[in-house]
Amino acid sequence: MLPLVLKSTTPLSTHLGDVKGYRTKTGETSNDLQVYEHAKLMDLPNTIGLLNKDLDLIVDWCKSHGLKVNPSKTKAIIIGSQKLVNLIDFSSLPGIIFDGTPVPYSDTVKNLGVTFDKFLSWAPQISEVSRRMFASVGSLRRLSNFLPIPTKIALAQSLLLPILDYADTCYLNLNEEMLNKLERIQNLCIRFIFGLRKYDHVSEYREKLKWLPIRLRRNTHILSLLYCILFNPTSPTYLKERFEFLGDTHCRSLRSDKNLTLKIPSHNTSFYSKSFSVEAVRLWNSLPLHIRSAQSIDKFKKLVKAHFFPP
Repeated sequence: MLPLVLKSTTPLSTHLGDVKGYRTKTGETSNDLQVYEHAKLMDLPNTIGLLNKDLDLIVDWCKSHGLKVNPSKTKAIIIGSQKLVNLIDFSSLPGIIFDGTPVPYSDTVKNLGVTFDKFLSWAPQISEVSRRMFASVGSLRRLSNFLPIPTKIALAQSLLLPILDYADTCYLNLNEEMLNKLERIQNLCIRFIFGLRKYDHVSEYREKLKWLPIRLRRNTHILSLLYCILFNPTSPTYLKERFEFLGDTHCRSLRSDKNLTLKIPSHNTSFYSKSFSVEAVRLWNSLPLHIRSAQSIDKFKKLVKAHFFPP
């Protein structure tokens, strides 16, 4: 199945329930609207036709309510495996039309600061993280000789690490090459703090900072997000529904060993096995019971870090 996604800066998704005849799926942020649909390769032309009809409905609804759509800030992307996407003949594929304006198919789109490519390889996202990190470290290095180490640690934690950590739970299916690239980016922060040269080893300095290596650091973020999904009463229902405990229906409050073990979603592909829904469950079930039984997110984070980085 190929997801066909249209991203627009038209902020009206909260009103699409008022659009009669609307059929495709939507996602929303404060400023953007995403319209998307899944399709088999052979059904792509029909799906594009369906999408265009819904776009016409959106345009008509906007005009009738005094709103203006923004085709120039709209992007379309077809996402799938490299094998499937390469089979598409884009020259003969029907176009996306939004308010009379053709919307070209893109290889990448940015959504909430995360760059998605048509193969979900995340290579453009990792390159963007690397670019931003090198630019930020380059700016801070000009002051490096005038700053004490505690100040540089504070700068790294407030200005640099957020670049590395942002939305890292979205892209779990990274290959070793990209994970190593993220590791080098983290090492760049450590070298800035301690004034190390390019080829100096950083392991002992990472331990001084009590920073986890990048793979374990990402695991703590995955587990923290999962904890919030499971136990925060305000977490979205559509996320909660992705996870099921082995215990009874009251398992979120009866924190026994059985109740705190999650069912691993059935999966048939290696791609899905690296998704958040599967990988987060594996990590969760591997934790000792006393960590899974933590009564607050702060306590949980502390225990998880101690588990991965024992004193």
